[in-house]
Amino acid sequence: RRGRVRTCAAWAARFSVAATSAPKARSLPPPAQAAASLTAHYSQLRSVLAEGAGSVITAATPVVADTQMDDDGYGEGGGGGSGRGARAVAPTGNGGQAAMEIMRGDTMDKTKAAGGARPSALWLDAWMDPMANTTAYSNCIATADLAGDSEWRLIIAGSDKKMKVWKGTTLVSEHNLLEVPVALCPFYSETATPRTPSIAVAAGTHVYIYRNLRPYYKFTVPNLDVDPKEMEVWEAVRDNKMSVADAFDELANIRDAGTLLTSRSLDLLAMEEGADVSARQDQFARAHCHEPLQQQTSITCMSTIKKNIDEWDAVSNIYIGTEAGQLYILEPSGTSVRSKFTLPSPPVFVASTGLLDVDYRIVVACRNGHLYTIKNGELSGLVIELESQPCGLVRTSKNIVVACMNNVVHNFHVKGKKNYSLYMPAAVSCLETLDIVRARTVKCLIVSLANGELRVYNEKHLVSIYSMSDTVHGMRFGRLGREDNALVVTTSSGNLQVKIMPRQANLEASNASAGPPPEQDVPLNVPKKTKLYVEQTQREREQAVDMHRIFQRDLCKLRLSTARAYVKVLTDGQGPMSYSSGSSIRLNATVQGLGPLFKIRIALQNTGTKPLYDIPVMLSAAPMYSLSRTQVYVPLLIPGLTYIDEVRVMCNDQNGGADTVRVFVCNRNSALPILSAVVKMPLSEFLD
Repeated sequence: RRGRVRTCAAWAARFSVAATSAPKARSLPPPAQAAASLTAHYSQLRSVLAEGAGSVITAATPVVADTQMDDDGYGEGGGGGSGRGARAVAPTGNGGQAAMEIMRGDTMDKTKAAGGARPSALWLDAWMDPMANTTAYSNCIATADLAGDSEWRLIIAGSDKKMKVWKGTTLVSEHNLLEVPVALCPFYSETATPRTPSIAVAAGTHVYIYRNLRPYYKFTVPNLDVDPKEMEVWEAVRDNKMSVADAFDELANIRDAGTLLTSRSLDLLAMEEGADVSARQDQFARAHCHEPLQQQTSITCMSTIKKNIDEWDAVSNIYIGTEAGQLYILEPSGTSVRSKFTLPSPPVFVASTGLLDVDYRIVVACRNGHLYTIKNGELSGLVIELESQPCGLVRTSKNIVVACMNNVVHNFHVKGKKNYSLYMPAAVSCLETLDIVRARTVKCLIVSLANGELRVYNEKHLVSIYSMSDTVHGMRFGRLGREDNALVVTTSSGNLQVKIMPRQANLEASNASAGPPPEQDVPLNVPKKTKLYVEQTQREREQAVDMHRIFQRDLCKLRLSTARAYVKVLTDGQGPMSYSSGSSIRLNATVQGLGPLFKIRIALQNTGTKPLYDIPVMLSAAPMYSLSRTQVYVPLLIPGLTYIDEVRVMCNDQNGGADTVRVFVCNRNSALPILSAVVKMPLSEFLD
């Protein structure tokens, strides 16, 4: 009946024959109004065909339609008259021609729709909630059959410390979290019936496990081992056997030796400046020396791995990575640790394949830009070094796909050999696998970019590009509701979207052969060999050794001259970077504005390993410019962080001329600047 009402609405929109004096005995919903209008149109058409050429239909023809309502709110014909509950009154005229025009137009529309079918898009918009306010990443998005009724629900743990559950398009529950979540994983911890999964939420130093959407258990990451020397120092301070100043020096020596200290010791060592630094150090040490010395770590990533059966509802184990470079595999209940591995760097992304009790591999992407593999309980010696830091990781049966911050997606074999690389036009925000195993087995890769594009790749072939209105923060492909191929997307503005893929979508790779262009096989028009060419070739053959020796000597001289010039630029402070003061500094100065008032944005970055203190930055400009200040004082430059300051520049030239402004990063112990930059000012655009 709903399908009939939709057809009625389409007919009512297509024909402009409307009822002008229909009685409004009761208020009808839009579907019922459409049904009543269509019934009147059918009645008019039958009247015209019955009377032949002696009837006519005009826009002013009064049409009376009596419609009754069913229990479900849709219109049903009623009352006397021709047709299904409708009466049409029409004066005579040539209505046969009008009826034929109506029928002809309908036939043409059907033929056009049948002959010119539009190609189906890869993603169809199923649902969107712009007010969902869900700023979650891919690790915090999941779908699961929480009630055991084959109705898969959407679970999202957002940065607002709330876990939300949707059933279809309805928000059914909302749970407050104690900390900002890092990852969310549904898993089955037992084989009891009914088959309902548990939900593990990693946040801070804990893994919160929910059963039936209620808190069930909280797993705490084990504390780290404290260095014995550090513990002896704090025990001596507690027993008044060592002064706070001596403890400060001893802890600094332990830190310089490469030992990882606890957060309490690091907080004490951070107090090294100020007028009352001794009093603050003594107060801090006396306040905390009686507390137990412990060092906790936080969770950075989490995922699950099947235990012994490769089924979607099989028992799984949780494994987590910590900030201290450790990876824990928990028992299925999530209450104890089964295995522990130590990595050279803190893990940021994890992915796994196989079964924990049979044969498995866990690939870990660490913060140092390396990929490590844990195979069957042992840390493999195979290490894959990436070009830049990883920003996404997925795992297939034989391949490892990792996205890097240099806009490149690499595909490696499990043995470390690179298969291919995909170069993206923008930064990669997240990765997701597209697996279809029912009608046909297809494994593709979904890549979301910072420019709002959703790209689908079948191996190294681009299958589809879908443009989003906002940057994607997280996405998850899988089953949702009763739809097998659904894609859940969250954007940076908090928008929540659900897209589905048509069952007949073409995900196959292009038939075009990947390789060199066909123009490469066209032979070049090579000129004929001349006598001069033959003599030159003969000379090169006879004196090949001498020519190679001279070439290598000149090349070494060129490299030496280039290196000397580069060192001179760095030591004289004439380049964008300097190493003269024992540390590395990078200077970047840019101009903003149209004039006559400009703004010079100065960015200083310490690319070394030691902090720098008390750095003066001087500015010098031509007489036509007035500077708001000629000196910028930088009190501290921490390694890796960028210090940004702004200076306003006013152009006093009436003709709007342009000149340069020089920026010098000075050194208190030398007359030469550490480095300098020349800013070319643009022409001023004065308003008329």
